[in-house]
Amino acid sequence: MKLRDQLRMHKGTFSNWPPIWTNTREDPTDNPQGEIGNLQEVFMTAADDDILFIAIEYQGRRYMGAMRFDSPAFCRQIYIRLQSHIGLSIKEIGDIELP
Repeated sequence: MKLRDQLRMHKGTFSNWPPIWTNTREDPTDNPQGEIGNLQEVFMTAADDDILFIAIEYQGRRYMGAMRFDSPAFCRQIYIRLQSHIGLSIKEIGDIELP
């Protein structure tokens, strides 16, 4: 199963794949959608072990997305997998085959 398909199956608060992109500037009209950009950073916070944050660069701008998981262990697994794919496009990452 592809990563995108596994993440779309989640039924939580957030849309996990592709994430809802928000800009890092104060521009409410700048909200691209879809499997866009290249992965720049992946991080989690100590307070929320079931939420993963990712940063992308798209058309020279930085955007953030969040993914929430039912399982902290699965969240950590996806975190580790995404860490090894920094620099790839979000579309390429979505195409990754999961075991």
